[in-house]
Amino acid sequence: MDRFKAALLWTGFAVVFAIVFALMFLLLSAAVIGVPVGLMMGFFGAVTVLFKADFVITGIAPELLAFGGVSAAAASAFLGLLAVKAGFAAGRLFLKTKKRCDRLRGW
Repeated sequence: MDRFKAALLWTGFAVVFAIVFALMFLLLSAAVIGVPVGLMMGFFGAVTVLFKADFVITGIAPELLAFGGVSAAAASAFLGLLAVKAGFAAGRLFLKTKKRCDRLRGW
């Protein structure tokens, strides 16, 4: 019975790990793409405002481009930190699961 409980615990951990891995992959992908793009947009918006080159970007106001780009970069960096936090939580869960399964098996 203890072996069954241990196998059930490891299976549950494997499912949780797969979900956390997918979530971390999604969040880190958003961070890797969002931070450089947000910084570039902020830079281009600041340059457009600084040199009064409103003719370069016609679809978006330069102020919106500058502040929106910087806030998008900050939000993407926050998503990256959230992914790291989820990884630490999965690591703690692994250690708890391993300790409990070792106790069940008598190791």
